[in-house]
Amino acid sequence: MIIKSDNIVSDIKESADVCIVGSGPAGSVMAMEMAEAGLSVIVLEEGGHFSGSRLNMREEDMLPALYNQRFTKDLSIALSQGKCLGGGSLINMADSVRTPDGVFRMWEKRFGITDISPDTMKKYFDRAESILKTKKIEEAELNNNNLVLKKGVERAGYTGDAFYHNREGCIECGYCLLGCPYGHKQATTENYIPRAIASGAKFYVNARADKIVGDGERAEKVAGTILDGKTGMDKASIEVTAKVIVIAAGTINTPQLLLKSKIPDESGLIGKNLILQPYTMVFGLFDEELKSYRGIPQSYYTDRYEEVDEDRGLTGFRLEGGFTLPGQVSTVVPGFGEDYKELMTEYSRMANIMVLVFDGPDGSVSLNRFGRPVIEYEMKGETKADMVRAMKESAGLLFAAGAKKVMFTYEVPAVISDPSEVSIVDERGIEPCTLTIMSFHIQGTCRMGPDPKTSVVDSYLECHGAKNLFVVDGSVSPSTSSSHNMLPTMALSHRTADYILANRGRYFG
Repeated sequence: MIIKSDNIVSDIKESADVCIVGSGPAGSVMAMEMAEAGLSVIVLEEGGHFSGSRLNMREEDMLPALYNQRFTKDLSIALSQGKCLGGGSLINMADSVRTPDGVFRMWEKRFGITDISPDTMKKYFDRAESILKTKKIEEAELNNNNLVLKKGVERAGYTGDAFYHNREGCIECGYCLLGCPYGHKQATTENYIPRAIASGAKFYVNARADKIVGDGERAEKVAGTILDGKTGMDKASIEVTAKVIVIAAGTINTPQLLLKSKIPDESGLIGKNLILQPYTMVFGLFDEELKSYRGIPQSYYTDRYEEVDEDRGLTGFRLEGGFTLPGQVSTVVPGFGEDYKELMTEYSRMANIMVLVFDGPDGSVSLNRFGRPVIEYEMKGETKADMVRAMKESAGLLFAAGAKKVMFTYEVPAVISDPSEVSIVDERGIEPCTLTIMSFHIQGTCRMGPDPKTSVVDSYLECHGAKNLFVVDGSVSPSTSSSHNMLPTMALSHRTADYILANRGRYFG
């Protein structure tokens, strides 16, 4: 059952075996697994419910409705997360990427996580992929934008590959980032959530969790607010008492909720070790019309530049084909006035390479005096150097594919007509608020590990400070879990669900 705020006229008090905060990839997994095991489940989702015709494919409507858009404190990096039923699975590019084996070995070596390994995780990745209907994108499905990257990679003598994705019967309209009104993208609204509802789970949408209430040792209830679905204003209160509470609110909102709730934390690491995996874009301008906005937006990549270091995890950078809609492109194309207008008229002749850089845990989330998250992040020298190199390599690949001009997303326009001019990136460097930088795969603010002195949750994602409180989103990753962290987060959530059900007597009596 999906309960909308339109139908709520008074305060609500509920009880359940399991209360889950957040309905994104990880929260949906927990809801399905717990409900299908016969437990009563209530899910609180701050965003609304959008499907079918409500996903109207208009940027001006869907971006504010589906996204929780934030910035770092210095305004230098834009952070995007889902704020809707299904969370990030509804609005992402539907790329399904497993955690590299070497990352698990690094977690064991550096963080002492001995019971998570390629062998123990395989069945959970398999399960998630089966439900998501994951398969490899076929070469015939590569759109012109991704074919540009493929051509550049091959002409440079490098290697690349198509992504695995969770789509079924895709009509290749190109609107993935605004949700799929046709239901072909296998967001959790198409599988996990319907299965959870069929087994009795209740989903409150426009329901914000404000505080976890407990006795100092155990979490007992979630106190929250029902929001008006149109205005976002407070409408009523909601309180859910539960035997197990699961937080899947995302890497920013989860530490915010734990800090506001004063959950015991011997490590002092709630909100620390923020990983942003910063992105930027490099555009190529071609003579021919590409219409890069048509087709699967992100389908090809090269991992030539990334490595798995068993001391540091994923390092280097990845280059991906990725294109988006005109409103979003207009916010990153550099320049002003007539020059800017002229560049935007070339929209249908543009191709774009997405630059994804693997960073370290270089940021933090804290609270201001109003209890709102403050996101601080300083890009370190090695990350900056990787981004500079990645931008230069992207330019080279675009020129190799036939681009006549290449433009970088600096605030002060940087448009070059020859590969020899790429040194402008060395000259400009990476300084705050001078280059468009974004983050979509946010991780790391509630690090897992065996020692309560150095981690927030254990390897089964149970809080060290509250023995029936679990955190199952990307915040638990000790380092970058993958180039795209939806699938790793879901696999870990499946594992946690197995653990809870295997210890059913302890948690539910």
